[in-house]
Amino acid sequence: MKRILIAGWRGVSHSFAMVNQHQILALARHGGFELFHRDMPWFFQHWNTRDHASGFHPAEEALIMGLPPLDEAAADCVYRICAPLHTPDPAARRTLSFAVTELGYQRSNLKDPATSPEQITAGNNLLVTPSRWSRDRLLDFGFAEDKLRVVPHGVDLHSCRPLEAAELASQRAALGIPADAVVFLNVGVPTWNKGIDLLLRAFALAHQHQPNIRLILKDARALYGLPVDSVLQQVAASHPGLLNQDVLNAILVVSQNLSQAELRQLYGLADHYVSPYRAEGFNLPVLEAQACGTPVIVSSGGSTDDFCHGTDTRKIATVFKRGVLREAEESCWLEPDFASLEALVRETALAGPLGADAPARLAAREHASRHDWDHAIAPLIPLLQS
Repeated sequence: MKRILIAGWRGVSHSFAMVNQHQILALARHGGFELFHRDMPWFFQHWNTRDHASGFHPAEEALIMGLPPLDEAAADCVYRICAPLHTPDPAARRTLSFAVTELGYQRSNLKDPATSPEQITAGNNLLVTPSRWSRDRLLDFGFAEDKLRVVPHGVDLHSCRPLEAAELASQRAALGIPADAVVFLNVGVPTWNKGIDLLLRAFALAHQHQPNIRLILKDARALYGLPVDSVLQQVAASHPGLLNQDVLNAILVVSQNLSQAELRQLYGLADHYVSPYRAEGFNLPVLEAQACGTPVIVSSGGSTDDFCHGTDTRKIATVFKRGVLREAEESCWLEPDFASLEALVRETALAGPLGADAPARLAAREHASRHDWDHAIAPLIPLLQS
């Protein structure tokens, strides 16, 4: 039985840590491996398992946290899933390193900025990444194509499942949402690449014609210290009068850390999940929303093209861009066509709320069922077995 040492984060809700923990559970269900774990230093010092808990079921958490350590030299394969990207230990027999990028990989993503791509993937070592978009950006950085493998993320179909009709009604009522209101949702860090500024503008314009709509924004104040307030201020400054008090009253910001059960309720009560992103490494909240039976509106041409192609998906037209962003670093992104986004938001707002058994909700769930974590790790299995 192969001895696999996973070097990463566990016990917290950061995206890398959540992927790591779901993959651990899926690998344990698959069997055939003896799993070990080394806890790597947190990316931010304020992270802790109390305030940023990952929210797994106690039995799952016990399995994850119970994996023992192992020396790299004693492992048949080391799988590193943390940041920054380390140069593999030469004592290790083989190392798979997880890397993901949104706008483009930078030397600041490396533990040692002087490290070359060839050093990361020397010998039989490989780099794994979750989407074709991220793979292409890693190719731009200089990693060799034959050293890159796409291993997609997946979704927990038990934690992320649709709300029953009574549960849907009660959750909306608990937030003071009228039964006839259309609810839009976005979950994530409010950084420029997420396109929250575009979503706010499109929502505000739709609100002028359909005032009985709501927007819920789940930001990352607790985990990253990045609230959505700054984006609201930027849009208010660049478009005076657009975010009037009526519009602001229709926007609910959720900043606290949520358990997986609470996230399910948030995803499930929405009528549409909207992600007008400029660049994403994978965009897992989109897949989680679909698993909860929520249709999605997403940018076309990016990472979600790998898994968003069902009847529950509406796509925003985009234009591919390449240029200099953030301290003269070359980047790649998609510029969503605002008219396309605005039309989709207005169209879905006018269509009214979706019942628990609406065809679009059923289609979203059926589509997501093909992307659970047990299916997602399929490309990873032979890499660990080699």
